[in-house]
Amino acid sequence: MEEKEELARLYQLYLSNRCTAGELNRFFTLIQKGKEEDQLQNLLSGTWDQTPMAPETGLIPYFLPQENLQKTAAMTKASAPRKLYPMFRYAAAIAAILLLFFGIYFYRSELQQSIGAGAKMEIASVTSSRRQIQLPDGTKVWLSPHSKLTYPAAFEGAQRLVSLDGEAFFEVAHDSEHPFLIKSGKVSTRVLGTSFNFSAYAEQEDVNVTLVTGKVAVSFDANGKTTEAIITANQRVSVNKKKEKMSTENFPDAKDFLNRRIGRFDYKGTPLSEVAEDLEMQYKVQIILAPELQNHHFYGHLNMNTDLVQTLKKLCTVMETNWEKDGGQYVITK
Repeated sequence: MEEKEELARLYQLYLSNRCTAGELNRFFTLIQKGKEEDQLQNLLSGTWDQTPMAPETGLIPYFLPQENLQKTAAMTKASAPRKLYPMFRYAAAIAAILLLFFGIYFYRSELQQSIGAGAKMEIASVTSSRRQIQLPDGTKVWLSPHSKLTYPAAFEGAQRLVSLDGEAFFEVAHDSEHPFLIKSGKVSTRVLGTSFNFSAYAEQEDVNVTLVTGKVAVSFDANGKTTEAIITANQRVSVNKKKEKMSTENFPDAKDFLNRRIGRFDYKGTPLSEVAEDLEMQYKVQIILAPELQNHHFYGHLNMNTDLVQTLKKLCTVMETNWEKDGGQYVITK
């Protein structure tokens, strides 16, 4: 998406108060860059021209304390005339656009002074929600539940460095002069432009980098030594944090992560124990399998965007098993 189109989209979200934290950061980053000065002026002018000349209601600022809101509303009701003249009706709408106009430019001025090259942005995905983010260089990121991505407000220097806690799928914008580097603890992944999945949940023993397209170099620092592995499409690097060992394997189903990034998990004879691990990571719950189910395998797909109960019902229907909640755990039995 070109920056002009992106600015227009984020501007509309900003006006309707529907920006996510990441979208708000990106919006102000585009304003700070100042490349689309004419575009911003056109958007502001368009907003002005399209402002309906009708009485406005609910103009008391939302950020006032509740008691002030009530007092202000009471005063307004007591002192308001029975009939408003058109000029006063229109003044509210005009003032709102002027406030927006001057507010954006004031914020940009403040932003240029307060945000330096080293400023950090942080995006977190909580509960079972997923977040899609576009970084300043155009790299696209699909952030999995219970994950956190930290990146600079603007990439500067020899490399594009981000840090990840959890799991994300990356489509890295190609830039041969500025390698893209992802750090998670002692594991680093260096790319130029490619698509891959990076899973590094703190509670998992393994850090997995699964490559869909391109080529990446994964390095692991342990005991004062650095081990590196280079993989190509349909391969995976696994780093066991406890044993401090790195391994590489072929992974023919790497393209399945294109669906996983949006919450659709496809299983082709996957051990039920691995499916349970996925449920634990996606929903942050504890799944207990009965001993007789440890060697069972699951064929099918699960939509991890739905609530846990619905997902468990589908899994147990296909597997002809039962589930129940026992305290803070979910137990699956035959």
